[in-house]
Amino acid sequence: MIPNVIGSCEIMELVGSGGLGEVYRAIDKKNGQTVALKRLHDKYQNNPKLLGLFHKEILMHAQVSHKHCVKFIAADLTPPHAHIVTEFIEGINCHYLLKKIGPIPPLIACSIVLDLLQGLDHIHCLDMIHSDLTPANIILEVTGRTVLADFGLSCKQDIENYEGMTVGTPGYQAPERLTHDPMTRAADIYNAGIILHEMLIGDRLFANAAPKEVLAAMKNLPQRLPSTGDAEVDEYLKKMLKTALHMNPQKRFPSARDFMFALYQVLKAYDIRYTRRAILQWMIDVKLTTLPPAEPKQTIYIR
Repeated sequence: MIPNVIGSCEIMELVGSGGLGEVYRAIDKKNGQTVALKRLHDKYQNNPKLLGLFHKEILMHAQVSHKHCVKFIAADLTPPHAHIVTEFIEGINCHYLLKKIGPIPPLIACSIVLDLLQGLDHIHCLDMIHSDLTPANIILEVTGRTVLADFGLSCKQDIENYEGMTVGTPGYQAPERLTHDPMTRAADIYNAGIILHEMLIGDRLFANAAPKEVLAAMKNLPQRLPSTGDAEVDEYLKKMLKTALHMNPQKRFPSARDFMFALYQVLKAYDIRYTRRAILQWMIDVKLTTLPPAEPKQTIYIR
């Protein structure tokens, strides 16, 4: 049992649990705001190694300040209630989104990943690598905002590159990670490509497969992309994903900004200027939010 109050936060309900800890919705009694409190599991509270990893997550997350990244608020490493406090995002993560909705309309998938890449670009400009980019770590807020979360495996590129280590979520590891080569920003680019691919097909690319099988399948990406209804967009998406998912890290998009520019070319063809409003417009259509219609209306479906 955890106490009703941890630090300045009144615990309201459990909203999720992961490898290191559990996440609660809480109320910050200092200002009345709803926040998320991530608490280290009881069994790790006095484990020096796990406390060290938690401390590292705090150090990484505290540097991040971007509208497309979960906002860091506070932290305390004191057992038995070591925890991190962040903004609470009212919405749905993209793992559950794909389970609930299936394939995402291509212009909306491009909008989500473009906004994700804005947050990723900010992280890369801090010389950080996220290292665990998965649909579960991307949240669509009910306002249409795309938010990148979970910096538990983030690292500084020039200090720690996880060489020789198996790090990340199975099915969302770049090919160089499966062979235990050093982690670079290119691995994050690859994972963003996987996420875009999965949004377009509505299913996981590498579910419950052994590393050797995954590596073999990676050589033939992209696969089975459905037609968007626009032959030019079909060809462009295939070419873009082929670049993002290249086996050779040096032949992928050189940066998150380059990937963003490629996505923008698709959106520009349909005059989508406001990605957040386009996402909100779609979320209203599929009843993921009850907010009023986004204005101005944009063409968000390819007919």
